Amino acid sequence: MAAIDQVRYKNDLSRVNDESVNELANMFLEKNSTSTKARDNNYKLVDLDVVLDRLCFDEKQKEAVNDNLEKLKYTGSKKNILNDTSNQRFIKEIYPQAVEIYNKYGVLPSITICQAILESGWGKSDLSTQANNLFGIKADTSWKGKKIKMKTSEYYNEKIEDNFRVYDSNEESIKDYGEFLKNNERYKQSGVFKASQYLEQAKAIEKAGYSTIENDKGEEIYSQLLIDIIQEQNLQLLDYDCEMKYFKNNQ
Repeated sequence: MAAIDQVRYKNDLSRVNDESVNELANMFLEKNSTSTKARDNNYKLVDLDVVLDRLCFDEKQKEAVNDNLEKLKYTGSKKNILNDTSNQRFIKEIYPQAVEIYNKYGVLPSITICQAILESGWGKSDLSTQANNLFGIKADTSWKGKKIKMKTSEYYNEKIEDNFRVYDSNEESIKDYGEFLKNNERYKQSGVFKASQYLEQAKAIEKAGYSTIENDKGEEIYSQLLIDIIQEQNLQLLDYDCEMKYFKNNQ
């Protein structure tokens, strides 16, 4: 939507208001009365080209929108992140497998990527560098692979030592993350796989107990941390890209 508004308002985003935002957002949705898939949530996404035709954009304007979209794709909204090429590289490296996780399990790319960012500190934590464990997944009794013992935080400021899973590569870690969510019934029960957008899915993952992190008032804050990262990094744009390809392939 930002990519479109940059074109139709000639880069003057001060002209954007709530009414215009809602109007544009609704152009991307159509009632999906024939679909039985839970992830569709009774609506389907409309292709970007269809929306641009509805707006009567000419070819030059369409090209400008696509250029803007590419520029926004891996760029965050916070100034201290904009020039961090290592962060952008981390997102790009994870994205292809995040798409696979979405196609297989229905976990949005934004969720997979933001959890990897949060749990691994952009791939720089001791657990990720020593064990290729990007998601902080512990080695419970079901885990038959290698383990590593490390300190971790629980709740607000409690520190404990626990065993974590060890992987041979980041790719193996991402694959196991998808299987971990799918194989633990609590994620299904909390609605993770029924969620159609990142706000719902982040809250469902918190509800399922992925993390115990709390603030100083004892309030759960994991979902808000995930949502903040998604919005700072504009990861919802990657969701749109991925979802459009999924729906095209499954029509």
